[in-house]
Amino acid sequence: MELKNKLKEMRIAHGMTQETVAEYLGVSSQTVSKWERGLLSPYITLLPKIALLFKCSIDSLFDMELVWSIEHRKEFGKKIRALHEKKDWEGVYNAWIREIELNPDHYGNYADVMLHVYRKKLYDKEHVEQMISLAEHAEKCCTDDDKRNEIYRIMLQICSESKDSAIREKGKYYYKKLPSLRHSREVYAKFVMEGEEYRSQILKNIIDTVDLAECSVRQLILPDMQPQEKLFYYQKAAELLEPVLDGKYAGIYDPPLLYDYAQIAKIYVQLGQTEMAETYMNRILAAMEKHMTESAKENKSAILYATTLRNSIPTEQICKKLLQNILTTPEFAQFKDKFLALQKRYEAYFPQIRDTGNEN
Repeated sequence: MELKNKLKEMRIAHGMTQETVAEYLGVSSQTVSKWERGLLSPYITLLPKIALLFKCSIDSLFDMELVWSIEHRKEFGKKIRALHEKKDWEGVYNAWIREIELNPDHYGNYADVMLHVYRKKLYDKEHVEQMISLAEHAEKCCTDDDKRNEIYRIMLQICSESKDSAIREKGKYYYKKLPSLRHSREVYAKFVMEGEEYRSQILKNIIDTVDLAECSVRQLILPDMQPQEKLFYYQKAAELLEPVLDGKYAGIYDPPLLYDYAQIAKIYVQLGQTEMAETYMNRILAAMEKHMTESAKENKSAILYATTLRNSIPTEQICKKLLQNILTTPEFAQFKDKFLALQKRYEAYFPQIRDTGNEN
């Protein structure tokens, strides 16, 4: 039996309306209607919920030709990678938009295309307004708080880059839609979790909180500050990360710490304190040397290693960019030979950037 007929048959057999099915699955009734007419197929991620709703096995759902969804995602992934290799950023954008048109209730795609717009700086009015339209649809229809908040987070960053005052004001709207720290659910984990689940959540809370604090301290640094003032804040930012990450040399464990070290070293050079600058540059060298060992995973901070961040950029990719910046910064000329040698070894050890499913 075809997918469209099987879905409709099961819905009627259970005495459900399209609206009831839609509400349970977190999609629109129009989407359910399109499933039953064969215009769309449910995403593979909805299989468990569909099986639970209709009291059948997931295996039986595969008999409903949902293999199409799996093959479609594979082909779509290949298409996106090919466009990335060509650096066809407009092509990537159009491919994501087409994918959203085919499956308007798969809100992870919304975040992916928004991230693409932000990273590739596609800030013209047409692109941004289309992203705002998608965000408005997600706000009305998406029942997943995490996905909705991710959309708000990316959109406030996109809007903040616009030259249009009305769009920048829209960024403030998305900012206000995000939950405050005081009222975030993570604060109340102890009331609903226990054992290993609770421990994992607390570890994630710690690193998220420290990461926010470190980022907030760096945002206090202003361009017109005196070097000594900048040095103070960068050192405070680094001090926030060091104790939480199980040691001075966070290395693979948190690239922002290496960035802070580089900024501290740069300021020490500007102040004529080259020995202090060398101390921090050596910390960067030591940390990145640790990346290129089989025991890197074992040496990694227990706290950060327990945390999986969606859409995170691979550590080695961030560190490659840091190395490039160091080699092109005039203040670091005296360290160039050491870091050039490190860069060659690093590029050989990490010849390709890991595919995270998102462009960078």
